Amino acid sequence: MIEIKNLTTVIITLILSILLAFVSFTGGASEAYLFPKIITSTMIILSSLSLLFYFFEKNQIIAKIDMIKLSVYLILIILFILFGEIVGFYFSATLIFLTVCYYYSENKATKIIVYNLLVTVFFMLFIYFLFSVLLKVQVPRFFLL
Repeated sequence: MIEIKNLTTVIITLILSILLAFVSFTGGASEAYLFPKIITSTMIILSSLSLLFYFFEKNQIIAKIDMIKLSVYLILIILFILFGEIVGFYFSATLIFLTVCYYYSENKATKIIVYNLLVTVFFMLFIYFLFSVLLKVQVPRFFLL
């Protein structure tokens, strides 16, 4: 278990969102930077609100994080990077989403698995619609291979 103090997390998140906003706003006036500008602006607003809430609520406890449970995410991200170009973005993202839903669900009944499968299909259809139809951009490329 790792103990994380809230103030450190909030400050690091605020600094990272400011750095990402700087990169997205100085990247150019292209339409490709519109989505990162929106996301980073939202990140700055939310992390600033989180900093304000930290000072208003002084009685917060220290969060404990179980690194063994989070290691599944790390392994899935590494597999996504290694095999993403071979398998494809949508299929590998679907596998990651299904794995996370199955691993972290407390009830492993068939009904829950079918429900997770339906949510995954609709989520991936939404991602496809967002990237291909609305934003008209290519899905992320795998630059590490």
